[in-house]
Amino acid sequence: MPLVSILIPNYNKLGFIEDTFQSLLAQTFQDWECIVVDDHSDDGSFEYLEELSERESRIKLFKRPDHLPKGGNICRNFAFEKSSGELIQWFDSDDIMLPNFLEDKVEFLKENPEFAFVVSKVQIHFEEDYQGEKNFEHSMESENPIPDYLNFKLLFLPGGPMFRRKVFEEVGLFNPSLRKHQEWELFFRAVLKYPEWGIIHDEGYIYQINNDSITARMDQRDKLVEAEIHAIQTALSYSTNPQIALAPAKVRQEFLLRYLRFSLIHKKGSKAYWFLSEYLKGIFR
Repeated sequence: MPLVSILIPNYNKLGFIEDTFQSLLAQTFQDWECIVVDDHSDDGSFEYLEELSERESRIKLFKRPDHLPKGGNICRNFAFEKSSGELIQWFDSDDIMLPNFLEDKVEFLKENPEFAFVVSKVQIHFEEDYQGEKNFEHSMESENPIPDYLNFKLLFLPGGPMFRRKVFEEVGLFNPSLRKHQEWELFFRAVLKYPEWGIIHDEGYIYQINNDSITARMDQRDKLVEAEIHAIQTALSYSTNPQIALAPAKVRQEFLLRYLRFSLIHKKGSKAYWFLSEYLKGIFR
């Protein structure tokens, strides 16, 4: 059984996946399996991965089952179900691992069993023709992790953390309803459960932002607002995130009130009503 499971969804990334998988094969750490779940690509990327998996037995390729709905989160969750590693590394099919990406994290977790996950620094790369927002900062550490995470001051990019498998057995997997901030919401549940983690200050991988990425496509203001409200609502709801009970009640109340105002400013009446209802419940709880 491999120690590390690398879980990758793919949909029409033919122009990127060769570099991604070459960077995987060039890792200094070799005790891994890579579970790739293709979301019914039609650009030839599935055929490329099929040929690659025939040459490299550690790469295990699946196509999203027809009975499951389309979407990257569905593919990620299905990949987890098919994995067997003690350590879990989520990764995107258009990013690039630096040679020590896996080794540094594995060694850290071996030497520090008290931590449930470790985060490495990320190098952000914008494609030359990228036309979206480029003010993209992330911080891996905080003395006040819960409010800083909700404020997006503390941010783990998708491939930054490596987790022990038990984390997702305890907090669950990706929420299929989210199209943006899905990693943010999942990692928030992990932070609530494990508010201390390891940090590797060396850059571990290249996070590529291009015009085809969700990060770039979500540039219309109304869609961006909707996505942020939906993610915060999911994170603060006891029904979708039972781990929120671990957060200080005062912090939850503060952010319910903040997003009540935010929803009203952006004329999202039904969302504002939800934040108000939850805020009032919190007062009398």
